[in-house]
Amino acid sequence: MKLKQNEVVALEDGTKLVVESLLGAGGQGEVYLVSMNGAKYALKVYINEVKPEFKKNLKSLIDRGSPAETFLWPKRYFEYEGKVGYLMDLRPQNYVSFTKYVNGDEKAQFKNKFIMVKWCISLCTSFKKLHEKGYSYQDLNDGGFFLDPNTGDLLICDNDNVTADKNNLGIQGIIKFMAPEVVRKEMNPDTHSDRFSLAVVLFMALCKGRPFEGEKLKDYEIMDEQAIFEMYGKNPVFVYHKTDRSNRPIRGYHTALIKKWLSIPIYIKEAFHRTFVDGLTDRENARTTEIEWNKFLCKYRDEVMSCPYCQSDYIYGFEEKQPNKICPYCGKPTKDVCVLHVGRHRIVLDLGKEIFRHHLDKYSDDYCTPVGRVISNKNNPSLWGLRLALPQEVVVRDVTGKEKIFAGNGVILLARNLTIQFNNTTQGEIE
Repeated sequence: MKLKQNEVVALEDGTKLVVESLLGAGGQGEVYLVSMNGAKYALKVYINEVKPEFKKNLKSLIDRGSPAETFLWPKRYFEYEGKVGYLMDLRPQNYVSFTKYVNGDEKAQFKNKFIMVKWCISLCTSFKKLHEKGYSYQDLNDGGFFLDPNTGDLLICDNDNVTADKNNLGIQGIIKFMAPEVVRKEMNPDTHSDRFSLAVVLFMALCKGRPFEGEKLKDYEIMDEQAIFEMYGKNPVFVYHKTDRSNRPIRGYHTALIKKWLSIPIYIKEAFHRTFVDGLTDRENARTTEIEWNKFLCKYRDEVMSCPYCQSDYIYGFEEKQPNKICPYCGKPTKDVCVLHVGRHRIVLDLGKEIFRHHLDKYSDDYCTPVGRVISNKNNPSLWGLRLALPQEVVVRDVTGKEKIFAGNGVILLARNLTIQFNNTTQGEIE
């Protein structure tokens, strides 16, 4: 059944929807632009008959509500003339497909590394909230994610297959994103397989490549179902396995992956290795969790800085064999920047860098709300300061011991050897 333009259909409670146009269609269903009480929404209508257990799960998703605002979650149940579907919010036009980003579409590239890592943090936070609510997503793939290239904001679509963990409605996923035990049909998707798939998406975001596609591609004339099964299910080998070098990225073919792998911090590399090597067999203990990913990604975001000559982004290199003294892209000297130490956090105070709630509260898992930002003086751009966004005053002490009180929205002129008392329990030092 195709809905027609200007056709009026009704939800279960009798609320009228006016069909305006067809937005898109796929193998599972059709999505229409509809209006309801003057507001516009998207209506997904399934093409084929929907099983009773799927209907029950869909209604449960609607009743329980979205785990986070990043999910384009089903809002209202729809059943009309034997067809089933659901109403959801429209995706704003400033969001582009993650698939376009991976494929190199210029308009879909993140503004900078800081924004890219912010998107990854939001992704991990979203799935942490999903899993905490007792769900598993079961079908993570590049087509389900969207991004705002300028802000790093995230939207997650295709949420109608989400179900209670350990439950499965027949969805397995796309092989190149699936955990190997699911590919081999030994287990159904669950939280542990979600974490494997999440690592695949993060690898694609940070490295612009696939974790199991390297030299072994040369073993097959065509990538048919059997080849994909062997590479992703029967014998997956991580492209940067520490001891098994048989599947390294192909030079001249995986150029982006090779370059980007060199630019990510050692602790991110270790997290990938743990998941894609140890996590192949130890699914419950060796796969990096969302909490662990956020810890590593926030550390990554904290040490990103930009080159004053070529404007490329790179890491300070706190945990590398040696910090970056020259830009890895243009070879010119790195800028002299201050570093804020707050507990275990080390934040490079580059222009535009933000500090977040979790920096000032060790019990917080709020990685996205800024409480400070590095700005430059309008009249003298060489003078940088930390613009606060706090509800309370802070006390700043210089190297001589002299103290000054700043309002919660004040600006602290950046200088080395300053001590900042953010609150009763949190103190930072600028070096």
